[in-house]
Amino acid sequence: MTEKEQHEKYEGKELKEGDVSQYERWALDFFHQKEFVQEPILQMTLQLDITEAYRTYSEKYKDNPDASFTAYITWYLIQTQAAHPYFRYRKIDGTWYIFANLPVFMPVAIGGEARFGQILLENPVKMTLNEFFASYRKDIDRALLGEVFETLDEWTWANSHFVGNLPNLQFSGFQLHTPKDKSGRPFFYFGKRYTQEGKTMIPMLLAFDHSNLDPFVISSFMEDFQKRIDTDANA
Repeated sequence: MTEKEQHEKYEGKELKEGDVSQYERWALDFFHQKEFVQEPILQMTLQLDITEAYRTYSEKYKDNPDASFTAYITWYLIQTQAAHPYFRYRKIDGTWYIFANLPVFMPVAIGGEARFGQILLENPVKMTLNEFFASYRKDIDRALLGEVFETLDEWTWANSHFVGNLPNLQFSGFQLHTPKDKSGRPFFYFGKRYTQEGKTMIPMLLAFDHSNLDPFVISSFMEDFQKRIDTDANA
């Protein structure tokens, strides 16, 4: 698939000067200038309160054989990014674009000699939650069967939504290696659920490029994401 076809498939358009604020125009350029900023990738580990979210999920979806809480929060993560455009900026060959319908890539720990599999779900933002449950379940089951691990093409790897899950690790800090080519794509990782002071919590790593994301927009994003998972707002 050519780059033009990728842009058409995933509904990308070039960001023009009038599409962004004066601050964004400065930040999109400045934080990728190596003479000023050695490493633009920032990382933070949050402890997400999922008490209400898990209660909502259990009441509405736990009897659905395709459903899982991981799929529930992943779908809402994608839907929340759809409402916050900065999370969908991608820098490709020196030019910034915004995409409306990127796929979601998820590494899957399957154990044994294979160690890891992966899934790539297309059109996640256009799926209903129940459609996402079914698609996620089908691809996860295939990955767990230990099918041959195939690396993604460079474009898809660099630009897809990235959501990882480490259900056996309760981490308070987690450091990702940073990509050589900075595309602006954020990375998310969830960890092992735990209970603290009567609340159900989950670690959540967010690694992001300071050129297109910053703590201010992340704070707004997390507030929106929390509200959506607590109330099943998109369903």
